[in-house]
Amino acid sequence: MRLGVIGLGKMGLLHAGIVNSLSDGSLVSVCERDLFLSKAAKTILPRQVEVYRDAEKMVSAEDLDAVFVTTPTDTHVSVVQSLLEAKPNLNVFVEKPLAISWPEAKVVSEAMGRSKGVNMVGFQKRFSPVFRKAMEIAKEALGEQIFFRAYCLSSDVLREGSAWRSKKGSGGVLLDSAPHLLDILIWFFGEPTSVLAVKKQLYSREVEDYVHAVLSFESGVLGHMDACWSVSNYRLPEFLLEIHGKKGMLTVTDDFAKFSPGKEIGASAGGQVYHRQSFQTSLPFLLTDPEYTLEDVAFLDAVRNRTTPVTNFKEAAKVNALIDRILDSTEKGGRISC
Repeated sequence: MRLGVIGLGKMGLLHAGIVNSLSDGSLVSVCERDLFLSKAAKTILPRQVEVYRDAEKMVSAEDLDAVFVTTPTDTHVSVVQSLLEAKPNLNVFVEKPLAISWPEAKVVSEAMGRSKGVNMVGFQKRFSPVFRKAMEIAKEALGEQIFFRAYCLSSDVLREGSAWRSKKGSGGVLLDSAPHLLDILIWFFGEPTSVLAVKKQLYSREVEDYVHAVLSFESGVLGHMDACWSVSNYRLPEFLLEIHGKKGMLTVTDDFAKFSPGKEIGASAGGQVYHRQSFQTSLPFLLTDPEYTLEDVAFLDAVRNRTTPVTNFKEAAKVNALIDRILDSTEKGGRISC
């Protein structure tokens, strides 16, 4: 497949490297508006890769099968709309989150819905062998689920003005690492029926650095989540989901899934642990965590087979809707938003 990447930040370079390493993928063009980065791209990328500074021009000039959009979140809607104007049935992958708000997510989702192109958003944890095993355990072994706790923590913002992320246009922690956690909660429990949330600014003047939300779901399960990017000693972001059911407890992180059966059913001490290293992913190469490659493979498979990815625009918009509900609750002093 002939593929293009728009935006040459960390995620753009990652997807470019992955798809160009797949046997059925070929990176033929990239687009970067920044003059310095576009010049740098011409020196480090293979000669056959064309470098553009205008996305519409790239899509019009190149016969592309699909495009990866890895620009800042607040540009996603305008970029995708311009791509569809240039090529109405283009297949589009967008890095998470889909947009900066639910109204914008709705607009771009509806625009893509009028297209015949396949669409997908980069919630790669749904392709993690560890989280998929955890989903299997949750369905088959936990019994009735009672409550959960979840968090995502990182050390990205530890002083005032220390990160571009702390600017209002880019959103706070809820638009940075929290979308992954919120997508996991929607995946496991569905969309919440009520939200009760508070937020706190620690180092950022314009956006939230910490959010605590209590969520309840139609199934009866309820729990809380914490998202903070201002916690010391987290070199890498850390995610955790712990679910308590009538038949035991499930704990899942990026590194392992652990099921601890309840004592009343004769459980042995320690339970069963499934480590990330124990899963056979059958990948031809490993550029980064396997879920990134599995995600891109799933997108290209969907393009080839004309199927709908599990993290399509419509599903991804649910994360934006939940973010807006959480922020709405914090603005109302933590009252429940139904």
